[in-house]
Amino acid sequence: MRKQKAIVYFAKVKENELWDISRFISNKMKDNPNFPNPPISIAKLDVLIEEYHESLMKCDDGTKLDTAIKNNKRTILLNNLSILGNYVNTIANNDLVKLDSSGFPISKTPSRVGILDAPKYIHINYGNNPGEIFFEIEVAEKASGYIILFSTCPAPENDKDWHSYLSSRTKGMISGLESEKKYIFKAAATSREANKIGRYNFTDPVTKFVP
Repeated sequence: MRKQKAIVYFAKVKENELWDISRFISNKMKDNPNFPNPPISIAKLDVLIEEYHESLMKCDDGTKLDTAIKNNKRTILLNNLSILGNYVNTIANNDLVKLDSSGFPISKTPSRVGILDAPKYIHINYGNNPGEIFFEIEVAEKASGYIILFSTCPAPENDKDWHSYLSSRTKGMISGLESEKKYIFKAAATSREANKIGRYNFTDPVTKFVP
C-alpha cells in the first residue's frame, strides 16, 4: 500500500493560498523537536514568505516588473518549501504523527476500489466508414478506464481469445473491423485491482452487423 507523505509540490496553489500554507508550515516547524536540523532555517523561510507577500501586494495595481519580481519570489519560496518538505519526509519516515506536526499537507491514501460491477450497458452504433463502430458505455464512478472485448460471431468461449480495446473514456470509436461481418461486443470498468489479476465484470453481450 502506498505510504502517506508530506506534499512538497505547490506550483498549482493559488497566490494567496501559498502565503497561508507557507505561514502555517513555518509556525509548525519553528522549534519542532521532530525536525531539529532543517536544511533551511525557519528564520530564512520567514523572510522568503514575507518577501513573497510584499511582492504579491504590489501586483494589485503594479507594473509588469512588479509581476516579474513576484513570480521570482514565488519560485524561490516554492523551491525552499520543496527542499524543506523532502527533509520532513526523510526524517518522518512515514510516521503520521511527525508528518502532521510539520504543518505540511499530507497525501491521502488511495482507497481500495476492488473489482467493479459490470456497467449496465454498452451501446454500439454504426461509424462513418466501413469497418468502424462507435461505442458508449455506462459511466462507472470509480473506474480507472474501460475495456471492450469484441469478436466476430460466434465468439470464442475464452475471453483471452477475443480482441480487446482499452479506453479512458466511456465514448469512442473502434476501427479496422471486418466489413460485412456480425460482431459481438461487451465492456467492463477497469480498476487497479482488476487489472492486477485480469478479472472483470462484463456487460451483457451486444451483437452488431458491421457495414
